[in-house]
Amino acid sequence: MPHETTEPWNQGVRGVQVPPLINSNAKALRVQAGPGTGKTFGLLRRVVRVLHPRGFNAPPRTVLVCAFNRIIAKQLSNDIEAELSRDYVTSGVGTPLEKPVIKTVHGLCAELVGSRNRKLLPNEVETMIYDVLYRHPGLTTEFHDFRGALKAHREHEAGHTAHPALQQAAASWLADHGAELIGDAPREVERRIASGDFTDRKFDYVIADEFQDFTDAEAKVVVGLWSKEGSLMALGDRKQSIYAFRGNNPSGLQALQNLVDVEVENIGMDECQRCPMGIVNLANGVMALEDEPLRSAHASTGQLHNIIANTPNNEQAKLADEIVRVFQTKPHDKHLVLTTRRQWGYELRDKIKELDSSIPVRTLFSEDILETWPVREAFLLLSLIADGTDRIALREWLAYQTPSENRSYKAPKRNAPAYRSLLMQLPNPTADALITLDDAAIATISGTGQKNIKKRIARLKTLLSDITDPTDTRAVIEQVLDPDAWIASGDARAALARADFLRIKKEALEALQEESSLSDIVKLLRYKIAAREPFGEDEETPGIQIVTLWGAKGLTADYVYLAGLCDEALPGPDNSEEIGLNPGDRLDEQRRLLYVSLTRAKKSLVLSRPTKIRRGDIMGMNLIRTSRGDRYHQTLSDCRFFRDLPTGLLPDAVSVDVWSGVDL
Repeated sequence: MPHETTEPWNQGVRGVQVPPLINSNAKALRVQAGPGTGKTFGLLRRVVRVLHPRGFNAPPRTVLVCAFNRIIAKQLSNDIEAELSRDYVTSGVGTPLEKPVIKTVHGLCAELVGSRNRKLLPNEVETMIYDVLYRHPGLTTEFHDFRGALKAHREHEAGHTAHPALQQAAASWLADHGAELIGDAPREVERRIASGDFTDRKFDYVIADEFQDFTDAEAKVVVGLWSKEGSLMALGDRKQSIYAFRGNNPSGLQALQNLVDVEVENIGMDECQRCPMGIVNLANGVMALEDEPLRSAHASTGQLHNIIANTPNNEQAKLADEIVRVFQTKPHDKHLVLTTRRQWGYELRDKIKELDSSIPVRTLFSEDILETWPVREAFLLLSLIADGTDRIALREWLAYQTPSENRSYKAPKRNAPAYRSLLMQLPNPTADALITLDDAAIATISGTGQKNIKKRIARLKTLLSDITDPTDTRAVIEQVLDPDAWIASGDARAALARADFLRIKKEALEALQEESSLSDIVKLLRYKIAAREPFGEDEETPGIQIVTLWGAKGLTADYVYLAGLCDEALPGPDNSEEIGLNPGDRLDEQRRLLYVSLTRAKKSLVLSRPTKIRRGDIMGMNLIRTSRGDRYHQTLSDCRFFRDLPTGLLPDAVSVDVWSGVDL
């Protein structure tokens, strides 16, 4: 499409694929943009054109930029503000242009309908499903097992498929427990838009980023809030869809045409301006089934290193040496470390700090901070101290069992039969009512899990009696979130739990500066957990950033290192039952996760894995357990997503002990 290069939104735009994104006049646009193709740059310039007096001159309040989560929304807000303030934009205008409305789907929906009840965390949804299946045996017959019911529930919550009986049972449970689902607000907004509400809250110009990650209900909300004046643009990439477990629309961007009554213009962006040719070819090989290859805009192959180390400790030590060397030589470039396990990320950070304490290195993890039992139990206790009437926290407290080497802390069926029996004695349980139950009432608790629930009641009574001063918020936080009070010696995941305790405690104490009540602090912590936002991280700009693969999306760096890339970690153990996916769907999502991670690098990409690990560390790292190896060590294998690649895409593995390092 011809475009006027002198206009501010076209200043410095190169190539042929970004200009259509900026300059199209179509009513509805679908932008299929691979990683590094300039999607975000084009989005920023599109916003400039929409707002600029020489462009569409749209009032900022009529323009919506909708992001998938608060982290992306915050980054877009900062980038858009900077773009609107640039000299070539303000020339002839005089002052920076005012920002449009920039929100997440959930933030937008909460603003429209309000946020009333307590939201369920993912682990709490699991407990609800077990309770519902026990209470309504016919649902077990319909969905066969827990995984089938959980999958059906998420399909219903996302708006894909109607499962009315399951939803009615869940609604009853939620009403009893004073809670609602994360997806309730989008579904309510979707229903009300369909019935004619919110006509005065619509936007003339709507830009939806990472559209492939939206659920069906969220996508319908975004489209429904478009006035059909101006334009609607959806951007994304199905190969970067990594949230199937939360029920995102399987059709991704392709769903747009079914949601609008105008012809959709398709814009394809497959020219990767970020990654060198060798990295692009490797990424294409990993995603060969999609048949949507990227094309590298670079003539050079770039640097691609494939190294192996004897053990995780050996891998981290050698990588730390190299990362520090590269950073000290190239301090103004960007340096990114991606790890398959958070604990390995923490350990690598500590080794880098030991080598050079002046390097600003930061871990930024958004995974479930309640992953380990000590942290989860401590947070539940903190929740019950903050609000003893919190039925969900109380139910969760009763959903577990004493963990051991051979059994998980998650009790079978989350003690649902015994919990139902308890409700016969205590229809409206509170923490105070529970710990004051007399022995005769406790003795009447029956059903599967009765011993677990009785032990959990006794433990709650003991722990609450040990709180020194429940009225002193800071003292409660310090006492309850003290890792030494929870982590047992010899705990296989002690290091990870300790690191997470420090993060959640730091976040709680920072919140204390703004919030006076423990209840408000716990609500804030719970929201950040539900939204998968990073916890307890420093605000300083990192010289070296360490994240897990799940945090890779949106990040780029000159030098990228993928550590711990063994098959036992990626795809790792099959948790398809917990996330409500079929094993094959989960495997496909893990492949896409690797694809996203590979395509972060601008100059050099280092792939690294250990070849063996102590058997005692396997459980703590949540790795696949096999019989390979010897009595003391298990052999770790190469990632399966690399095994069927054509010869030459991935260099032969080199021992880290003889590796010459990154060429600077």
